[in-house]
Amino acid sequence: MLLKHKLIFHTGKNYSGYALTYQGYDYLAIRVFIKRGHVKRILCQIGVGKESDIYICDSGDKVDENGKSVHNGEPVVIKLARLGRTSFRTIANNRDYLKGRTCGWLYMSRIASLKEFAFMTALHKRGFPTPTPYDGNRHAICMSLVKAYPMVNVKEL
Repeated sequence: MLLKHKLIFHTGKNYSGYALTYQGYDYLAIRVFIKRGHVKRILCQIGVGKESDIYICDSGDKVDENGKSVHNGEPVVIKLARLGRTSFRTIANNRDYLKGRTCGWLYMSRIASLKEFAFMTALHKRGFPTPTPYDGNRHAICMSLVKAYPMVNVKEL
């Protein structure tokens, strides 16, 4: 079943084994966001970049300690890190958090995402105009949707 839905893949070079795919890793992260009440369902993909895919989702029923809705019925965004795409393979040389180590693309995506979530949280707490960071899990970040224009549509400032 996992193989059929491409959540894992079979490796048969030197031995017979299975490995997790990005789609399988996505499933695990999104499942956590659903369980924590941040996401009800995924609506549509709004961005594909060299480092991540971005989706708009219906917000879930997460409430704070006062019983108030965290998301106020507004949609949320999930950003899934996608390091290792063929167009961006030199990342291991460009990132300081690897410190010369080698590791898999899923692990590097996780590190990059956790670091981005930490920076976004710190900046948001200090009043910078960032999306509201709600949660981070594995290689994914759940945040508020910012009403803005895509940069390709901006012709002049």
